[in-house]
Amino acid sequence: MEKKSYKDTLLIGKTDFEMKANLKTKEVDYQKEWLLNDIYKTKLAKNKKNKKFILHDGPPYANGNIHVGHALNKILKDFIVRWKFSNGYNSEYIMGWDTHGLPIESAIIKTKGINRKDLSPDEFRTLCKEYALEQVNIQTEQFKRLGIFTDYEKKYLTLNHNYEVAQLKLYAKMVEKNLVYRDFKPVYWSPTLESALAEAEIEYQDVRSASIYVSLKVIGEDNLNLIIWTTTPWTIPSNQLVAISEKIEYIKVRPQNSNEDYVIAENLLESAAVKFGWEKYDIKGKIKHHDLLGKEYFHPWFTDKKGKVVLGHHVTDITGTGMVHIAGGFGEDDFKIVKENNIKPFVPIDDQGKFTKEINDSKLEGIFYEDSNKIVGITLKEKGNLLKLEFLKHSYPHDWRSKKPVIYRATNQWFVNIEKIKTIIDKKILKNVETKPAWSKERLRNIIKERNDWTISRQRLWGVPIVAFFDKNNQPVMNAEIINYAISIIEQKGTNAWFVEPCDNFLPSKFKGQEFKKETDILDVWFDSGASNIVMREVYGYEAPFDVYLEGNDQYRGWFNSSMINSIIYDETVAYKFLITHGMTNDEKGKKMSKSIGNTIDPLKICDLQGADILRLWVCSTDYTDDQRIGDNILKQVGESYRKIRNTLRFLISNLFDFDPNKHYQKTLLEVDEFALNNLTLTKEKIADAFETYSFNNAYKLINNYVINDLSSFYLDFIKDILYVENADSLRRRQVQTVMYEQLWMLIDVLKPIIPHTTEEVYKNILFIQKEKSVHLLDLRKQDFKQKDKFVEKWNKFLKFRDLVNVALESARQDKIIRKGFEASLKVNLSDEFNFIKDIESLNQILIVNSIIFLDNQNEIKIEIEPKNGLKCERCWAIFDILNNDSICMRCESVVKNLNE
Repeated sequence: MEKKSYKDTLLIGKTDFEMKANLKTKEVDYQKEWLLNDIYKTKLAKNKKNKKFILHDGPPYANGNIHVGHALNKILKDFIVRWKFSNGYNSEYIMGWDTHGLPIESAIIKTKGINRKDLSPDEFRTLCKEYALEQVNIQTEQFKRLGIFTDYEKKYLTLNHNYEVAQLKLYAKMVEKNLVYRDFKPVYWSPTLESALAEAEIEYQDVRSASIYVSLKVIGEDNLNLIIWTTTPWTIPSNQLVAISEKIEYIKVRPQNSNEDYVIAENLLESAAVKFGWEKYDIKGKIKHHDLLGKEYFHPWFTDKKGKVVLGHHVTDITGTGMVHIAGGFGEDDFKIVKENNIKPFVPIDDQGKFTKEINDSKLEGIFYEDSNKIVGITLKEKGNLLKLEFLKHSYPHDWRSKKPVIYRATNQWFVNIEKIKTIIDKKILKNVETKPAWSKERLRNIIKERNDWTISRQRLWGVPIVAFFDKNNQPVMNAEIINYAISIIEQKGTNAWFVEPCDNFLPSKFKGQEFKKETDILDVWFDSGASNIVMREVYGYEAPFDVYLEGNDQYRGWFNSSMINSIIYDETVAYKFLITHGMTNDEKGKKMSKSIGNTIDPLKICDLQGADILRLWVCSTDYTDDQRIGDNILKQVGESYRKIRNTLRFLISNLFDFDPNKHYQKTLLEVDEFALNNLTLTKEKIADAFETYSFNNAYKLINNYVINDLSSFYLDFIKDILYVENADSLRRRQVQTVMYEQLWMLIDVLKPIIPHTTEEVYKNILFIQKEKSVHLLDLRKQDFKQKDKFVEKWNKFLKFRDLVNVALESARQDKIIRKGFEASLKVNLSDEFNFIKDIESLNQILIVNSIIFLDNQNEIKIEIEPKNGLKCERCWAIFDILNNDSICMRCESVVKNLNE
């Protein structure tokens, strides 16, 4: 006789929420829908009168496609903005872009094939502006693909007229406070870019370069020589002094088979002798530093020049010879020492890094400084001054954009005096700023403490002009009245006017006709971006300090620094209350990404292949405060995590297909349901705390653990029997659906900031509720189901008992006593501590076993597993002693009967 099928009588879940995510298609549709329905603007309007929480966006540079570092940065910010919006804050987020400076100039010259000098300044600047706006539009579309919650039409750009004017008014305040000055001193100089650079634009790379030991014959002393050491042979022709230290012991040495004596630091003699090939030598005695001071020597390059020995504050006997070559035009310490000795710094190198006519040597004139190293070495050897040439690997400053070496070079530049204000900046940071990681506060403080001035001038054309004048004697004129007047004219005409109109057009009447000239340099791009918090106040009406700044850890010398300096100069307010830094993104093996290596990862390709939500979930999973790794295997792991979360969401939705919360929501539940809701509340609070403390990877761990352990492995596991088998409208089924309904909302709330596209899809598939146009218009659902401590303690003990049962069941499966847990009959001895378990309602259903027999209590729990012998119900698959004539149990018979009626 053919068995009757009861499959159609089971209440199997139903939903249009697909198991296959197909994110690459759905996400783009949702993003279009959000824009069409103005979801961001609608949420902003709803929260407009609420308390503000402002994360101020640091401006990425408008050049090229976004990379995975951009994606990490913007997604981290998006987590915060979305979370704060969900908590009812007015958390407007305005994206910004840095749009001035050399990379855009270079891109125009390269892509258009033009010579900058063939165009008028305003023509060239117009091309730069057009290019920058194109780049901003490209990056805007790319950020859209990540699902960033913002008004894409409302953004701040450093090239906007209102931005430039606000920036110049900040500059005017600096002038009024006598903080801006012009001086001739060494700065980082890029021969490649032909411009001064800020410290923030410098990165260090290991290079292999020549180092030389040079002897200098002392004048008036028979056969006495000083020894200097340098890693920049090209500066030897520019030598002006030799510096020694009063703290170093010097000695006079004569190598074997030599008629020459040499002075060197006693501590360095042994290592130097090996380098020079002095197998034997005689120590002729010690020589005091004061006996060396003032001694003159023949210049190592020029026969008609000489130098002298002076004290140097920076001289040590750690490396070299204890005697330092001083070229005043090419080092900060060197410059200071020549000035202290009333000597004019000698700087025979031009903007392109080539020797000028001032060097007065045909071998060097017009030669690039690096190319002169070989010439210097050969010439010194021919003259008998070269003791040793060797190559060494050391860290050397490079321009972070061109990746080419830079030099220290004394030039005329404009500076902001940090020395005057850094004490107040430090006090403000110490008192008013928090950081994540906590240690980074000291890093920020120390970097500002180390600064004495800020080089704000750049020898470029595309940027905000330095509004300054020179009189007919070429002396700078920094009169606040003049500066403010000139800025008022720029406010009317735009910054292009500064570069094309006559100087008198920018001067008050009483200063016209005095042969004034305008400055042609532009402001440092860090001045541009560092003015953004003032622009946000003056243009957008925000108040400082802002709640959060979040950028990469390369910004301590950059935007974090310039923003703080500018803000405190402006009105003595810190720029930010909370400073968050993230590390750099490396490949799967921890290597820095590089196009030449071929290990770069395109975030847009991840979005197009796997989905932005996968990329966002990866961001959430990382400890962003350190360097992160990303690659195919890591994304595969994240994808598996996403799959588990999605399947859980699908299970919840599909089994609420007939649940109308207005009709079926139950306030009276079993204890196990109340315990599940208690865990929901506690977990949601922990996740909320993780978001509030910006510990997103903790939120990720909590969500994963909750989905896998609290839900999938416990509550959602044992309720399947109730959901599928019970009567649709049975009290018990509605009770567990009530719990599931709350679990669904909990997951929506905590996942909304992380995987916004998936939560939108979930929301659209919830039935029987009145919906907004988007889940992202909703605030967090209040879910306080906390139970008393004794209740929680009791059920946590139950979980320990359940673990013991699961161990016993697994052992029985391995021993082939049973195949499935529902086939097991348990005999249990409880200890007195666990006696309450006997009274738990539906215990065998919760443990997913057939039956439980409790024996006498003992000192410890003992569990025996036996197979339940009997008949299997054709509908619920449970095993019974007897079944009805249709081979189903009494419970299933009752359900089927109701269905037929």
